[in-house]
Amino acid sequence: MPCEVHPTTSSSGGGMPSELAFPQIRHTSSFVFWNRTRMYIMVLTLACLTFIQMNTLTFNFTVICMEDIVEDHHRITNYTDTHWFERNTEKSMLFSGAAIGGLIGLIPAVPLISSLGLRNVQTISGLISACGAFLFPLAVSIGFYTSFLCRILQGIGSAIMFTTVGVVPGVWAPSSEANTFMAILSCALQLSNIICMPVSGLLCESSLGWRSIYYLFGGLTFVIYIVFWFTYSDDPKLHRNVSQKELGKISTGKIEKIKESVPYRAVCTDPTVIITWVSCFGGNMGFFVLSLYGPTYLREILKFDVRETGFLSALPFILSAIIKFAAGQISDKLTFLSEKARFVFFAATSQIGFAVGLVVMAFTSSRLVAQIAFNFAIVSSGLNIMGVIKCIQLRCLQHVHFAIAVISFTAYVVQFLAPIIVSIICPDNTSEQWTILFLFVTGVIIVCNAGFPFITKSEAADYTKKRDSNIDNY
Repeated sequence: MPCEVHPTTSSSGGGMPSELAFPQIRHTSSFVFWNRTRMYIMVLTLACLTFIQMNTLTFNFTVICMEDIVEDHHRITNYTDTHWFERNTEKSMLFSGAAIGGLIGLIPAVPLISSLGLRNVQTISGLISACGAFLFPLAVSIGFYTSFLCRILQGIGSAIMFTTVGVVPGVWAPSSEANTFMAILSCALQLSNIICMPVSGLLCESSLGWRSIYYLFGGLTFVIYIVFWFTYSDDPKLHRNVSQKELGKISTGKIEKIKESVPYRAVCTDPTVIITWVSCFGGNMGFFVLSLYGPTYLREILKFDVRETGFLSALPFILSAIIKFAAGQISDKLTFLSEKARFVFFAATSQIGFAVGLVVMAFTSSRLVAQIAFNFAIVSSGLNIMGVIKCIQLRCLQHVHFAIAVISFTAYVVQFLAPIIVSIICPDNTSEQWTILFLFVTGVIIVCNAGFPFITKSEAADYTKKRDSNIDNY
């Protein structure tokens, strides 16, 4: 097995650097993925994030094809009582269960990543998500509370998702590829819908039934996370398949990462960070309303059948993934524009397009126009990752994992609130009620994003500056 020896020249004082006496030895494999191990890491991480997101999304679709549990219940009881699945309160709680789990999972996420590393925390999260998905059919047969528990487990498993999207590019991507890397990882939101919705639509109407969806996704999640644990590393320098050539490319131009505790107060009082959090809250309100209730809207308001609903729910996410990938590459190449100009452009384009799509959906009576507007709104929302997340990366640097954890927190708050808001505004699923919902969400998006172009800064904050000599490459 080849070994590469490269001494480090850092020193804590005068004289000969102490580390020269004990050079760092890198043990590398003879197979280095053609000097593109980072691409393997990107694809592997994307697959992991996609599966944990799919596990939380599956219920959003299967809710429209789980009538058999109600029919079986009444066949046994002869309609003597109401099944819990027939009550809107219990259904709304199952929609919110993943969000509650996400909030629970976020509480220990930042300190655990600092102490255990992203690799271990991500693996634990994935296995919890797999259990929540695989056991859900059994939980439904037992009762509401066990079903709710499984939804919480699915949410706990996905709690680290946004943090991973923000952290991994900073560790594994060369500076010239960072935006593309981040754009591709953030496509997990789109890919999860692209895969989940059509597959769910096919299996729901097949002889295998809706339960097979949870067994399939849960089982595959177990497999992919076992692979992740064995082949991912929190530091490219420690990965046996990273060649010295690739390591040099990854490290070139990187800033220095300062090993220190997160200055929570300084981050939380930074106007750039605050307005970014507010902006994310507004964008997430629109995204999760359409993501959680898109199948319901297509089925109940636009009157598509189950199989059509599956494919039409996935279509905008396919388009969003393609456009997001292109946007990442474009952003990396727009070097003649300032960093702020780039992230403000993508944030504004995203949220204005989103609002326009919602307004059209609110007022159109044409099923075709509504479907086009639905696609346009979701595609537009996907560009926001190149705006707000890029902004917070540039501002917070080595503390970005905490800042993004808060974004994750706001996302789960929105996921928790969305079912409540929808149940209040659209209790009967009429087109008039959905018009009010779309206009309400549009207002939230506008209010939350109005200050973003004027308040944000692209320069690194003072709390990211070097305070001691205990540093490493970021």
